Amino acid sequence: MARALHAVLTLIALASLACGTSDAVSAPAPQAAATPEPPKPTVPAAKPAEAELRPLCEQGQLDTCIALGDRLRERTAPEQPDFAAAVELYDRACNAGIALGCTQLGLMYQDGLGVPADAARARELYTRGCEAGAPRGCSRLGSIYLTGFGVERSIEQAHARSEAGCNGGDGLGCANLSLMHKHGDGVKRDLGRALELARKSCDADEARGCTLLGEMISAGEGTPANTTLGVMYNTKGCQLGDGRGCGNVGVAHQLGQGTVQSPSQASKMYGKACQAGEQRYCDLLKRFVLEATKPTAAP
Repeated sequence: MARALHAVLTLIALASLACGTSDAVSAPAPQAAATPEPPKPTVPAAKPAEAELRPLCEQGQLDTCIALGDRLRERTAPEQPDFAAAVELYDRACNAGIALGCTQLGLMYQDGLGVPADAARARELYTRGCEAGAPRGCSRLGSIYLTGFGVERSIEQAHARSEAGCNGGDGLGCANLSLMHKHGDGVKRDLGRALELARKSCDADEARGCTLLGEMISAGEGTPANTTLGVMYNTKGCQLGDGRGCGNVGVAHQLGQGTVQSPSQASKMYGKACQAGEQRYCDLLKRFVLEATKPTAAP
């Protein structure tokens, strides 16, 4: 059984590595940039409880209504999220001219949470939030133009909106710009600049930015390769909620690259990646379970 488990985990790791490096661009490496310092441990900031926020919201403090909406949307077991109530709170704040309220309402329409999914409505609300001064609205608007989600892809809009978000201190915008420079997508390919932007994104506690930074450092893109530091940044990305970061850490544990080799830790991290929505890890784990439960042939 142990031999079968190890064999399957090896297959999982190899398949994961193939997935994780599918976006690499073949080009001569630029002059190496300085390697970033190790990331600080991620300690989630204490958030006010619903019971604290509700009376303030009822008194008309709309910023607390948005925070209350976030709490309701992010509820975890045993409590269930209340998407409909969150939508109502975001809508109230947005109609009162609070830019972040429009931005958060746009997310609900983009993901179909508490309302029917509506990409056009999400774009409208992100635009409204961005133009009213919410950096997150600009970053999300940049994301949908970068991916072509519900809109014709526009690299010019993606760059302009992401830059506005990044300059406003939002890590998602910086992550968008990092990807564009990494791949030369509408801008000059510049791995040093991509690394700098990924680090800025991670410093703002943007999960995807930390994972991107970890991947670049591990692969030696724009900096000397350092798998140990790469695992540390991927771990931070995972802790902040990015499933791809969890999967990358799982691969590192499986192969013993940049961290201790541990099949049990590898499978644990693959499970986290699956729970965070990385479907390829769900599929790989399903295969792992099937292979692990197969009876072994008698000697």
